[in-house]
Amino acid sequence: MKLKSILSTAVISAALSVGAVAQDFPDGTINFVVPYGPGGGFDTAARALAPYMEESLGPNTTIVIQNVAGAGGRRGATQVARSAPDGYTVGIFNLPGFVLPEMLGESVEYDLTTLSWIGRLENQDYVLLSRGSSDIKTLDDLLVQDDIVVTSHGFGSTGLAANQIMFSVLGLESVNPIYVGGYSGTTAAIVGAIRGDGDITVSVISTALSYVDSGDLTPLAVSGTARVWDTVPTFEEAGYPELTPINLQRSIAGPPGIPQDRLQILRDAFMAATSNPAFLKAAESMGMQINVLDGDAAGAEVNSSFGLFNRFRDSLGNPN
Repeated sequence: MKLKSILSTAVISAALSVGAVAQDFPDGTINFVVPYGPGGGFDTAARALAPYMEESLGPNTTIVIQNVAGAGGRRGATQVARSAPDGYTVGIFNLPGFVLPEMLGESVEYDLTTLSWIGRLENQDYVLLSRGSSDIKTLDDLLVQDDIVVTSHGFGSTGLAANQIMFSVLGLESVNPIYVGGYSGTTAAIVGAIRGDGDITVSVISTALSYVDSGDLTPLAVSGTARVWDTVPTFEEAGYPELTPINLQRSIAGPPGIPQDRLQILRDAFMAATSNPAFLKAAESMGMQINVLDGDAAGAEVNSSFGLFNRFRDSLGNPN
């Protein structure tokens, strides 16, 4: 009887101890790593989300954005993966961008499958575009071209990978398209196409919107399941359902091994922030495509990305 009493006391003490740890977290600064420079889509998304997560985490918490650019985002991703698993460092991750290096035979210092996934924020569909002044006005126009020049961020970028997969499925690899690279990012590649460096480019929809509205670019087809422009088909509607899942996801994760109670607090704050009407209104005004998944589902998307790009591995070589 005495032993039973001692064990009961120990169990209660342990439970109280765990509860105290959870109640003490977070208390201080959470570093939110953006693996790209200021002003891009990932930076914009992180800065839009941070104040609403901060609000959900309570008055003792401050979220500080850290831009850690370099090596196509791998420097920032590595910093998050190597951080102490205490819940005070998180980052925004590019899927499939951070899957691509392994697909292309490059070494990385992080394992996406072991990260502590907090949730997916965005799922951005892609649009295949032609220069507004080009004679290519529809997808059918593109399919009969003998010479195609593409402007792209460059080898290893998600935009180029999306473009190569699209051309593979559309049967355009046979015309040996010329890829003009060396641009600093998607926006620079778009400007290059408008300038006349090429006829075709690929972008996430939010980045392309203003250029389509101005007439500088013509949308030919979009990935995903819904039309963005009334007269522009999805790839599935055009007869290419394999291109429906081509997208760019922005997901939040911490290093491997964050204690489950702390991880759940971060996940709950993420879900509360992304359902906040004020956040959703702000995100819409910025052209963000909010498509939330919880932490477990966001982690499962990593394997989906590996599977998708593995199917098209032979199309992802350096075109130059």
